[in-house]
Amino acid sequence: MKTPEHSRLIKAILCLLRPIVRILIRNEVSHAEFAEIGRQAYVQEAYENFTIPGRKMTYARVSVLTGLNRKEVVRLKDLDMNHNNGLQAQPNRAIRVVNGWLTDNEFSNAGKARILPINGESACFRTLVERHSGDISMGAVLDELKRVGVVEMPDKEHVKLVSKGYIPQDDLLEKIEILSISVADLLHTSIHNLELNGGKPRFQRQVVYHQVPPDVAAAFQVISEKDSLELLQRLNNYLSEQIDKTVPNNDDGQRVGVGIYFIGT
Repeated sequence: MKTPEHSRLIKAILCLLRPIVRILIRNEVSHAEFAEIGRQAYVQEAYENFTIPGRKMTYARVSVLTGLNRKEVVRLKDLDMNHNNGLQAQPNRAIRVVNGWLTDNEFSNAGKARILPINGESACFRTLVERHSGDISMGAVLDELKRVGVVEMPDKEHVKLVSKGYIPQDDLLEKIEILSISVADLLHTSIHNLELNGGKPRFQRQVVYHQVPPDVAAAFQVISEKDSLELLQRLNNYLSEQIDKTVPNNDDGQRVGVGIYFIGT
């Protein structure tokens, strides 16, 4: 017998899936492919989050947890091991360069990025890349930022930042990767707050009004983007300063951050 909680969960999952299915249909991903992805996700989550402490996870237990037969679990586990194609939220060197451009006082004025000469003795694009990208060459970073529409060159000797965020303008696959990571982060936070068990909740808040007049909605979008960007830049400055004080490649470190998004439905 299905409980009221189960029915509400199904309705919530349907709400989550509809925008995902919209992307799948637009990109010609069939229901059969989506079903296969769903089976993979069940097996991966069972192995990662439902192991009994002190005991090795077995195919039989995964079968019980997921409802998939043992043969199917074996197939999907082998597929996962041989084709690890999950999107990884790895730090992007280009993002670090853009953040440094906006927050490092040598390359910006009050958060407004300067137009930089490519080469020079100090405040130039080459110095920016060397300081904030690690060991990636200046040419490689410049090519990437030009490719995704973040920078432009007013002449052959200077580089101008035209977008304050590393948001690929023309690369659909990279936009989809950003989408997947952002939505997954939000869901992980929500699930953490659902399953606290006495732990500390993570910050998760919204400001939403209904029936807002179009002119007010447009003005709100402008001010919310401005204030949100300022907050993210302050948080970026803090993390950048603290990380610079720590030992590189700290095995005890973890991935942390804050995401902000505009709601306009």
